[in-house]
Amino acid sequence: MADILQTGISGLRAAQRGLATTSHNISNVNTDGFSRQRVEQDTNLPHYTSRGAVGTGTQVQTIQRLNEEHRTEALRSNHAEYERLDVLQEMTGRIDNLVADTDAGLSPALRSFFDAVEEVANDPANTVTRQQMLTQGEALVDRFQTVDDRLLTLQEDVNNRLTMQAEEVNGLAQSIAELNGEIQRRWTDAQRPPNDLLDQRDEKIRELSERVAVRVNEQDNGAVNVGIGSGQPLVTGNRVTELEVVPDPYDPERPELAVRRGEDLIPVGRALQGGGSIGGLLEFRSEVLDDTRDEIGRVATSLAVSLNEQHRRGIQFDSGAPEQGDDFFSYAEARTIAHAGNTMDVSPEVAIDRERIGELQRENYQLRYDAGGDRWQLSSDSGAQYVLGEDVEADDDGRYRVNGLVIDLPSSAKARLAGDPPADGDRFRIEPTREGAQGIDTRLSRTTQIAAAAPAVSGEGLTAEGQSENTGRGRIGQPEVGDPRGVMAALREGGALERGIELEYNPDGSGEGEFQLYIGGERISGAWLPYNAEDLEEGQTFNLEEPLADWIGTEVDESEHPRLLDGLRQDGALDLEVRISGQPDSGDRFQITGNFEGVGDNSNALRMAELMEEPVMDGGNSSFQEAYSSMVGEIGGFSQRVQTNRDAQEALLRQAEEQWEELSGVNLDEEAARMMEQQQAYQAAAQIITTSDEVFQEMLGAVRR
Repeated sequence: MADILQTGISGLRAAQRGLATTSHNISNVNTDGFSRQRVEQDTNLPHYTSRGAVGTGTQVQTIQRLNEEHRTEALRSNHAEYERLDVLQEMTGRIDNLVADTDAGLSPALRSFFDAVEEVANDPANTVTRQQMLTQGEALVDRFQTVDDRLLTLQEDVNNRLTMQAEEVNGLAQSIAELNGEIQRRWTDAQRPPNDLLDQRDEKIRELSERVAVRVNEQDNGAVNVGIGSGQPLVTGNRVTELEVVPDPYDPERPELAVRRGEDLIPVGRALQGGGSIGGLLEFRSEVLDDTRDEIGRVATSLAVSLNEQHRRGIQFDSGAPEQGDDFFSYAEARTIAHAGNTMDVSPEVAIDRERIGELQRENYQLRYDAGGDRWQLSSDSGAQYVLGEDVEADDDGRYRVNGLVIDLPSSAKARLAGDPPADGDRFRIEPTREGAQGIDTRLSRTTQIAAAAPAVSGEGLTAEGQSENTGRGRIGQPEVGDPRGVMAALREGGALERGIELEYNPDGSGEGEFQLYIGGERISGAWLPYNAEDLEEGQTFNLEEPLADWIGTEVDESEHPRLLDGLRQDGALDLEVRISGQPDSGDRFQITGNFEGVGDNSNALRMAELMEEPVMDGGNSSFQEAYSSMVGEIGGFSQRVQTNRDAQEALLRQAEEQWEELSGVNLDEEAARMMEQQQAYQAAAQIITTSDEVFQEMLGAVRR
């Protein structure tokens, strides 16, 4: 009878464990990360008799947690990638909406400014149009700065979120380490694991995967080691290597992520870009936000330099007499930042190369000193490398011109004499245009300061009565100013433009000829301009700089032209270009004079208006509008790709969640059916015990009789 009773008791206990486990599953149906559990039973050892083995009931082997590591790992990896793309799409979308906005973007402000310049060209003497040009210039500056302010707000948001999420990572890591310790203490038998603690740890790791990509390695003692990013250890057993928020060595206001190894801090920002919300924030900051600020700054700097150069080629009449135009805009020079670990205090001087503004690129650079070779190496963010002095030769002033920059190295003699020479590994970060949108501003305050007029005008040579005696079909175009310094000097008293320049045509009898150059009526001996245009309608372009420079360089009798020579030497290079077309007759003359009555002249305003469509940027391949539109298109295309990838990743995440739920999730219908099954087993086992008692009582009753 004892065998029947023990058999019934074993079944009762097994059913009781089953009911407890099922109720535990049902109670945790809404618990995040809970894996359903199942009682695993086995038969007791049977009682062997001569007639065979008699069963002795059941026993509970373990309470199994229904969980497969590959499904859990798929859930983590898909979570990490989804969160990366989700953050990247959110932040990139905000920039896309900003730069592409038809009202708040830069495009309408650029158009409005150049429309105002064109209005000045249409009516240069009108004070209203000039004031509108100044007003639209200020509006354009405000738009550049407003857009950049919005980008700086995004940057601050990213920095704050990085700091906050680094703290969350450390908190989760500490929780995982504590759970590791608790699991190790309870890990007496791998067949009887602490299921609920394992679930809690898996859930913490899953939450961690939302912030960074994780790698999990299980240990024999039940603990796990957790690495983040490309494998940086975060949790090893019950020890944690915390993420630290440290200042960027080039920019103390820019937070970076690092881990401590001994006394050293190792940056891990690049290693964390592979997944999670932190990876998305880091990728957005370095590859979208920084690039956008660089490009908008490049447009601002290129616009300011190009318009200034053209404005300085014109003249204004603010004081009554013609004077060279000043810079219309101010702009930020390249930003040079010393690394925090440098030993020298002297920094290189880096400026925007005004003469090669079309070469300016959307790139940042690192300038590093190599003591072994006593040389400076310039490396761009895109991987291009230059050795200054080898790949890039110094100009006559000892400076290096590369990619629209002028670099004056700190390894000059004065630095060495000051006892502050560069040390091996000293390095500097060069950001040519990062502050360009913040640094642009207007310089002019009065309408009369706008240099709408050209410094020189041309036409046919005139007699004292103001009549032309030309008989041929030759024509001269308006002069074009190159380097304005000599041209503006030529407007002063005694200068070539103040005295007047004439070109007299002399044919050679073969259909070709040459122009003799006169200044102030004085013949410049040897200053001839051969005229042999292949296409008379197209004509031929002459620059007055070369023949005058050649003439000044020859041995000229100063007693013949003392005043003229003094004036030309003072003027310097007369970088003035004119085009002559058609067929002049012998003796036909053309004149080029200073524009002393040019208040109503629009020649230079027309040149400034043409800058809107002129391919100034990207080596002469893009206008300001095209460069900006290209950036907007890049951001829009990137945002669309990220959105598409995010949507696809969301579907993959849902599939991973469904696959995990299929095995580990609690199904209430299934659990209800299992509860009924366990209840019936419990009742049946109880009935065995009751039957055993009745049989035993009957046997006792028979003995009493």
